[in-house]
Amino acid sequence: MGYIDDETRTELRVTFAHQIKPHRQRWLWAPEGQGVIPLGTGTIAAGAGGEGKSTFMLHVAAQLTRGTLPGDLHGQKHPVIVFGPEDDWPTVMVPRLLAAGADLERVAQVQAATVTEFATAERELRFPLDLALLREAVDQTGARMVIVDPAPSLMDGDMNKVQDVRRSYEPLMALAQDKDLAIVLINHFGKGAGNVGAKLSGSHAWRDLTRSYLAFATDPDTNERILTQDKNNYGTGRGSWKFALESVDVDTEDGPTNVGAVRFLGASEVTVGDLINREPGEAGADAEDRNELDSWLIEVLTEAGGSMAVKDLKTAARDAGYEFKTLQNRRPRISNPKVVSGRNGFGKGSVPFWQIEEGSIDPGRTPIDPIHPDPGTYGIYGEEAGTYEDSRLERATSLQTTDGGNCQRFACQDTALENSPFCDHHTALADKPAA
Repeated sequence: MGYIDDETRTELRVTFAHQIKPHRQRWLWAPEGQGVIPLGTGTIAAGAGGEGKSTFMLHVAAQLTRGTLPGDLHGQKHPVIVFGPEDDWPTVMVPRLLAAGADLERVAQVQAATVTEFATAERELRFPLDLALLREAVDQTGARMVIVDPAPSLMDGDMNKVQDVRRSYEPLMALAQDKDLAIVLINHFGKGAGNVGAKLSGSHAWRDLTRSYLAFATDPDTNERILTQDKNNYGTGRGSWKFALESVDVDTEDGPTNVGAVRFLGASEVTVGDLINREPGEAGADAEDRNELDSWLIEVLTEAGGSMAVKDLKTAARDAGYEFKTLQNRRPRISNPKVVSGRNGFGKGSVPFWQIEEGSIDPGRTPIDPIHPDPGTYGIYGEEAGTYEDSRLERATSLQTTDGGNCQRFACQDTALENSPFCDHHTALADKPAA
C-alpha cells in the first residue's frame, strides 16, 4: 500500500476475468448493421472546412431524437447535447436542426452560468474543468449523444500536446462509458496529402483516445461528400459512405432561411484516402487524361478479353512494376470505361476477377460488343462481389484492330487459344493461355 498524502491513499485492486460479466458492444449508429459510432466511448470526426461533418452529425442526432437512427437505440427517442461555440444557435444551429428534422425538445444547449447579485453571465463549458457540469447535464436531460464541435476550442491547453489533449478529454471518455452514451469530437484536417490517420490537426492523441475515427472529404467528380471509417476498435468494418448536402428552406420567426441538409446515399466505393491523395488534375479525369496506371489496366483487361482473374492481375502488375494496392485504389475512379469486380463460383473455391463493365466502354480503345454473363449476377464493387453461376463461362469478343479491321478471339478460362482465327495484329496472342 502506498500513500500520496495524509488524506489520500492508493490501494491495490485485483479483479479476475471470471468476475466480470461480458457484454456485447452497442452502437449508436450502425447503417445496414455495420457498427460505426459506438456507445460507451468517443468518436473523432475530422475533415477540411466545409466538408459537411458538422451537418452530418446533426443529421445523426436528429434521427436519434426521432427514434429512427439505425443501431441499438433504433425505435427509442433520446435527447442530444450539442456544444457548438462557433455557431450562433438562433441563426445557424436551430435552422440546421429543423432542416434535419430533429425534435427540438430533445436537443439541448449546455452552458455554464456565473451568477452574481448584479448579473448572470453564461459561457461555454471547458474540459476537464467543467466535467461535473456535463455529468449533471447528462443526468438531467437523459442524453445518449454529446457533440463537441469543434473539440479543440473547448479544451484546456494546447491541441498539439499529447498530455493536454488526454487531460482534457479522457475524462469525457470515462463519462461516456459510465453513462453508455456516444461522445463525438469534431476536429479539422491538417494541410497536404498523406495517410488519413495522420491528417488530423494537432496531436495524435485525438485519434488515440477515441475508439472510432471518421474522416470526411468531397469527391470533386460528383460533388458528393464521402465519409470513411479509418479506425474502428470495436467493430470489424471500415466502410465508406456518401451523402449529398442539399439546400433546404426552413421557417423562422423572421421568415424562411436557407440551410444545408444531408441526403444519405449509402455505401461508397471511393474512400477519403483516395480523395486526399489524388494527384493534381486527376479530378474529372476521362480517357484523354487517364494516367499511366489506368491505361495499363484497361489495356491488360482488353487483351484478356475484358476480364481477368485477380491473382493473374496481381502477377501482371508485379511484372510491370506496379503495386497492386495502388491499382486497387485507382480502380473505383476509372470512369471511361468502368472496371468492376466479381467472383466466379461459390465458397472457398471461388475466383475473384476484374472486368470492364458493359455499357461503359469507349469504342475507340476497348472491346466492341463484349459478351458478358448475366448482368443480374453482378454484386457490389469490391472483392466480396456477387458470383457467377458457372466458373467456365465461354466468352467471344470482337477486337478492333489498329487499321480498323476486326479479328475474332474465342476464349474459355480453362482452354488455350488453339485453332482461333486471328488477324496479323493478334497472331502473338495464340501462344498465350486464356485469361
